[in-house]
Amino acid sequence: MTGTRYQTDALIIGGGVIGCAIAYELAKAGVKALVLEKETLGSQSTRAGAGMLGAQVEMMEPGPFFELGIKSRALFPNLQEELRELSGIDMELQTPGIFRVAVDEADRAALLARQSWQTAAGQRAVWFEDEELRSELGDLLTPKFGALYLPDDHQVRNPQLLLALAASAKRLGVQFIEQTAMVGFLEENGAVVGVKTIEGEVRANRVILAAGAWTGLIANQLGLELPIYPVRGQSFLLDSFAPPTPFTIYTHGCYILPKRNGQVYVGATEEPQAGFDRRPNLRSLAVLSTQAINLFPSIGQLPFAAPLAGLRPGSRDGLPFLGPVPGIEGLYLASGHFRNGVLLSAITGRVIAELLTGNAPSVDLTPFAVDRKVVPQTADTTPTHSI
Repeated sequence: MTGTRYQTDALIIGGGVIGCAIAYELAKAGVKALVLEKETLGSQSTRAGAGMLGAQVEMMEPGPFFELGIKSRALFPNLQEELRELSGIDMELQTPGIFRVAVDEADRAALLARQSWQTAAGQRAVWFEDEELRSELGDLLTPKFGALYLPDDHQVRNPQLLLALAASAKRLGVQFIEQTAMVGFLEENGAVVGVKTIEGEVRANRVILAAGAWTGLIANQLGLELPIYPVRGQSFLLDSFAPPTPFTIYTHGCYILPKRNGQVYVGATEEPQAGFDRRPNLRSLAVLSTQAINLFPSIGQLPFAAPLAGLRPGSRDGLPFLGPVPGIEGLYLASGHFRNGVLLSAITGRVIAELLTGNAPSVDLTPFAVDRKVVPQTADTTPTHSI
């Protein structure tokens, strides 16, 4: 099939939580939007993610990324009500907080330092020594070095958040096309004006790349070299009528999240060497199971429900890319969120909608600019990249 199949104002490439959040915010702003997804909505990292709103637990230092996470986390209570009113679907926001358990003396010192700068930034962070921790969580936990309690870091259930965003956006007029991959860009006079698919063209005034781990590959079609790469994450679900704790328990390499539907989420590995292979494997799940049982022995009695695996969109400096692509009119990026796609979905949707409607972004996007100089997080021989 050839010719123009769809015409829209904003075309979003990628139907994960980021793409759906952008679609929802654009629709709220009165922008005609269409989401193009090569598989099914949320079938990539969104499906496999934990759903943590870890604005504090995930951040190692103060700075723009920490501030971005805090601002996004604050949007979720109102977002929950908006989406529930529009769609009738509850994202299952849970607010008991997160315990970040120290694994050794060095980890303890680092967490105490984190408590200091986070409280100085106006955030709540409470230290629990072992006996206090046992009184709060019971003797099922096996702590040795204390834990940092973050009462304002929450969680949602990813499938519910995605459904609520998509259903609400659709009710506001957004079109969704699934099982349809783009095969190239449409360009006119140096501007991107849409994409080509096997089924025909989709033309748009603005195109937003929100394709997760695949964003770099897609950008290559325009000659852009983006340091976005896949990082496989494996996790699994356990069945429980009554999860052993209402809190999220988190430590190096492992976190345990009780879900409102009775399941317990255990995650997650980080495997950049896996490339685009999304298949779970026995070794990784065995290591993760051992870590989880050592952290919280009682979950070893829970029945196994299902393995999960997805590809997170990593970036060399750990920061997402948000905003217009310099030199290519009509093209925007919203990718590279790595482990924080759910947390940052709310603020990402908001700022992209602000940009496309001519409003000043509610946060400074300079640290996340597409043309920033990207310095790797760890010293290695990998060259830095810019576009």
